[in-house]
Amino acid sequence: MKNFAVIAVAALLALTANAAPADTTSTTPSTTTPSASPASPTSVNVQYDTTYDNFSFPISHISCSDGPNGLEGKGYNTLGQLPDFPYVGASPTIAGWNSPNCGACYNITFNTVSLYVMGIDTSSYAFVVSQEALDRLTGGQAVALGQITASYDAVDSSHCVT
Repeated sequence: MKNFAVIAVAALLALTANAAPADTTSTTPSTTTPSASPASPTSVNVQYDTTYDNFSFPISHISCSDGPNGLEGKGYNTLGQLPDFPYVGASPTIAGWNSPNCGACYNITFNTVSLYVMGIDTSSYAFVVSQEALDRLTGGQAVALGQITASYDAVDSSHCVT
């Protein structure tokens, strides 16, 4: 048994001695594929509020009004001046005034219909969008349905500029 252990250790040392050292100077990028998959859409309730259909509604009355992340500092004074109006609304990703998510763009999907919506206000439980936006998602059924369960993904803000 003692001889077997000595032979096993000797074989292991021989294999290790013949192994090439790791090249720590290589500048070749790794070709391994990350195991993490892209984030999947998040389920969310979506309802409407006709406030977000009002072209003249003042930006000063929403959470994303002023402050470093506010929309007024970007030259918008009414909802109608926003580039994605009337596809705007409150988002559960906007915690409150001056949120870094003010002006973020979301792709909301209901059944097979998708729509880009700009987050401009806070909501703790749902996306609350213009009636026109919910009508577009539901084939004109916003009033009849009142609220739907959809999915959303945050997307590049360039999608919310028309």
